[in-house]
Amino acid sequence: MPPPSPHPEEPSITAMPTPSVQIPPLSFALVSTGVYRSGCPMPLNFPFLSKLHLKSIIYLADQDLPTDLQRFVSENNIQVFHFRVQQVRGPGDNTDNTTDDNADGGDEDSPLLPLGNVKGVGGAYTYTYTATSAGVADEDGSNDAKSRRGSVMSRRGSAAALLFEEERERKEKKDKDKEKVENDPVSMRLALELLLDNRNFPVLIHSNKGKHRSGVLVACMRKLLQNWAFGCVKLEYYYFAGEKGKADVEFIEKFEPTLKYDERWAPAWLRYSPEEGKLIKVTKDG
Repeated sequence: MPPPSPHPEEPSITAMPTPSVQIPPLSFALVSTGVYRSGCPMPLNFPFLSKLHLKSIIYLADQDLPTDLQRFVSENNIQVFHFRVQQVRGPGDNTDNTTDDNADGGDEDSPLLPLGNVKGVGGAYTYTYTATSAGVADEDGSNDAKSRRGSVMSRRGSAAALLFEEERERKEKKDKDKEKVENDPVSMRLALELLLDNRNFPVLIHSNKGKHRSGVLVACMRKLLQNWAFGCVKLEYYYFAGEKGKADVEFIEKFEPTLKYDERWAPAWLRYSPEEGKLIKVTKDG
């Protein structure tokens, strides 16, 4: 028997492949089985989203879906339900320093109305719900505002005084317009009815930053569809939105819609309080 070798062979080491990094979107979280929430996904998030096998997206924003995200949903045959809602801020919500959802300002105080379907590239469909507004556009060129400026010029005879008055009127109008931007009950009702149909699952709810607008829909889902205590609803909302959104919380507390759903496709997490009488079972073909 030969003597043992003074230099025994070292075991070979096989390099393992480095797994690709999966990066979720901003503010991503699981809400309940089949329902996720986040900010607007970017291309670096697409590998992560692919693992979710999404069937639909509920998009809450007044901007169009970004081009790269349009391409992603088309390639993956994901339905997009786009609710053109603006960001809502109340009097104490620091409206001049917006940190969420890239609101453009605005004046949406009319209910959202379904306008039909827009066919996307590759067979994906986008359902867009938008709204018309009234009143604010008329204020921009109102005769009253012009006459006030004219009276200031004649009374003070100063260009500086006119500029000061115009700035004051601009600020007053800006504050008034912000008060008119409200959560729309029709859009929330339509979005909640989408969440009552598990054929839309897995579904991603997203706004631009995933804080306020997504937070309102999730909070309404918790309150109306899962029978959460309102204190818990507020805690979750503030966890994502921070100590802002007083107007949102007031809307969530008062929002009591009548919702229709098909019991065959009701989500397993539905925990409805029967004494409320706000959920109506319907039977539809398909």
